[in-house]
Amino acid sequence: MDLDTFWHALLLQMESRIGHQDVEIWLGRVRPVRLHGRELLLEVPNRYYSDWIAENYQEQLVEVASAKLDLPIEIRFSQADDPTVEEATDSSSSSAESPGAPIESGERAIGINQGQTFDNFVIGECNKFAHAAAGAVADYPAGQYNPLFIYGSTGLGKTHLLHSIGNQILGSDPKARVVYVTAEDFMNEMINCIRHKRMEDFRSKYRKRATVLLVDDIQFLSGRDRTQEEFFHTFNALQGSGRQIVLISDVEPKHIEKLEPRLRTRFEGGLIADMQAPDAETLLAILRQKADQQGLLIPADLADAIAAHVAGNIRELEGVLNRLAALHRFYQTRLTLEFARDRLPGLFEHHTPDITVAQIIATVARMHNIPGASITGNKRTRALTFPRHIAMYLARKHTDRSFPDLGREFGGRDHSTVQHGVKKIEKALKTDADLSYKIQLIEQDLGIRTQR
Repeated sequence: MDLDTFWHALLLQMESRIGHQDVEIWLGRVRPVRLHGRELLLEVPNRYYSDWIAENYQEQLVEVASAKLDLPIEIRFSQADDPTVEEATDSSSSSAESPGAPIESGERAIGINQGQTFDNFVIGECNKFAHAAAGAVADYPAGQYNPLFIYGSTGLGKTHLLHSIGNQILGSDPKARVVYVTAEDFMNEMINCIRHKRMEDFRSKYRKRATVLLVDDIQFLSGRDRTQEEFFHTFNALQGSGRQIVLISDVEPKHIEKLEPRLRTRFEGGLIADMQAPDAETLLAILRQKADQQGLLIPADLADAIAAHVAGNIRELEGVLNRLAALHRFYQTRLTLEFARDRLPGLFEHHTPDITVAQIIATVARMHNIPGASITGNKRTRALTFPRHIAMYLARKHTDRSFPDLGREFGGRDHSTVQHGVKKIEKALKTDADLSYKIQLIEQDLGIRTQR
């Protein structure tokens, strides 16, 4: 057979070993140049490809090629971007590429908010560790913490830290190219590129062009198998070539439902830092800073009322300040608590939503990616009894239903069964911080205000 036919047959066999996706990404742009004696020369686009293939696929390529030709084959690479160089590689070649390795030309910053920096980030006990970790990454990208995984509830400033990292790296390294993207935008962009046959551009943007990749709301990958596959290869390409990855999520990697184990282990392979809801002092400091940025003078009683209203949510705090700033400019009057209550009626009144047991069951089921009927059903595996006990605990806490009433709501169970489930969660909450955080997320999803 001729060389092209041989290579095509070899790729088909490689697909059965490493999958169509890996063959398409890493071997699809490889061109067989010649087969001379026992040496097979392959042309790859650049050094990055040759290093990666040598590290991850060369052994299997050698095995398949040798079996097809019935003689031991050696593989060497030449690079299309330097055709005079034919560089031999072997299984000891490293896939690690220096940060200055081939990065295509383009914008230095994609999606970065220049207004969010470390200088205007307010540090408190709630975020001190995450801030220190972010600062270490910004000072030494792809150093000790790669990836950096920051998690916490919504509206706590995680995205602010993400942009702060990007801005500091851009300011200190003139060769840096930083890409910020949400996981949802990553998926939508991938879908559009597949539709318009522009996947090479997509992969170039994230795998070659970026020296730092910042991904927000990574929990959005949950259950999206095709996007997880693409992100897995992007993650490997960046980390393997010595480039920094920072991920932001509402929950820890182990609590992202329907996440592939190979991604979960990679997310957990760096540093994980959490962010808590700010305490009263930190929240007031954040309020003062943001008010100063807008030129607002907020009296103490109004500041206290705003802090109590937003219950630790910095994003909601910003929304309140924006509304007050607009009213201040329109009426040309100083801000007072009375003025705010008059112009924003009901804003500072707390309303506890009417929660039903059915809503609690549905929300707990959605959080655990199980059908709601499983919680009220008869199966007693741990994967079902634990969410069932959480739902019982929340139903007892946030409704006025008695234990016998709750027993009927939970599939006709005896009231003592519900009491047992509630007590198990109450006991676990005394020592299990992860469970406490999970319950806060469920309460937040139900519209119940919680404050730590």
